[in-house]
Amino acid sequence: MRNLKDKNILIIMPKFYAYQSKMQADFEARGAHPHFYDEEPEKTKFLILKNLEAIFHKKNVFDGFNKKLRNQIFSEMPDGGYDYLLVIRGNVLTEQTIHELKNKALKSTGKSIYYAWDSFENMRHKGELGRLFDWRGTFDSVNAKESELDYKLLPLFYSDEFDAEKIPESEKSDEIYDYVSISAFFPFRYQYFKAFKKANPDKKMCLKLYLAPSVYRGKKLKDPKLVKDLDMDIISFEPFSPAEIRDKVKNSKAVLDLAHEKQQGLTMRTMETLGIKRKLVTNNIYLREYEFYNDNNDIILSNLAAKAEEAERTGDYSAFCLPGDEWLDQPYAENEDVRKKYSIHSWIDNLFEV
Repeated sequence: MRNLKDKNILIIMPKFYAYQSKMQADFEARGAHPHFYDEEPEKTKFLILKNLEAIFHKKNVFDGFNKKLRNQIFSEMPDGGYDYLLVIRGNVLTEQTIHELKNKALKSTGKSIYYAWDSFENMRHKGELGRLFDWRGTFDSVNAKESELDYKLLPLFYSDEFDAEKIPESEKSDEIYDYVSISAFFPFRYQYFKAFKKANPDKKMCLKLYLAPSVYRGKKLKDPKLVKDLDMDIISFEPFSPAEIRDKVKNSKAVLDLAHEKQQGLTMRTMETLGIKRKLVTNNIYLREYEFYNDNNDIILSNLAAKAEEAERTGDYSAFCLPGDEWLDQPYAENEDVRKKYSIHSWIDNLFEV
């Protein structure tokens, strides 16, 4: 493991499930001192400011947030400053903020690291913020290939809870489900889940989408047809905890992971499936580019949007039939040397190779 003992690390990143706490545990196990700050305002305020930016074309709408963030960091920073500045995504951070943090918060010998935890097209700065850092990486293989800024490809990770070698024997049990998929509600996912449910009545499946009540109320006003007569076997108004998700995945033969059709980087669920040694069915065509892809373990689906429209038109859902026992019961093809390269610990090692 990379030696970060006694290093002060300034980290600006999104609040994303419990991944901050997973990172903090790793840093502290190395003897480092991580200091976390949010990379954008809380969601309601962010949406208001984003709408103001779009409607009134105000380029400086997030300047107030940036100033407040800088002042907070400067007032709380340790004596002598930081050894590392790590920014993950940095969706609303300005160049002025990065320059001031490097000049006033980072030691003269300190290093700056940027990681794109999203595709460039989904971020306001389109990846250009990365040019201000000593090292830059991305989870998106296409962005890594096409960027002129020497972005390194660094996929996401699985945490210890999803490490098959660290799950106690007492927690291991016979598989309950053939397929498990738990994720956030998006209309395309709901459409596909209904199709998979109709096409696979012979399989034991757990297909769940979390629909936040506030989102549901908004869609009832803006798009009432979308949320009319929801299948409550699929929809949950209560979020799933990381422990609940892990238990469902652990007690399954395969994971069904449905990313947005335009997503190029691999999802966290893909990495967790690798870590826990479960088979994977996904619509991310870029999976084939990674060293751990194995057609014994992984199946890639394509053109689901067109297939869903055709199925709804004709009533024939056969295009959504999932593999049965002939594939599910084949032994998982293991490669421990490769699998371990995608743990959270290896991910942090790679981030700090600067």
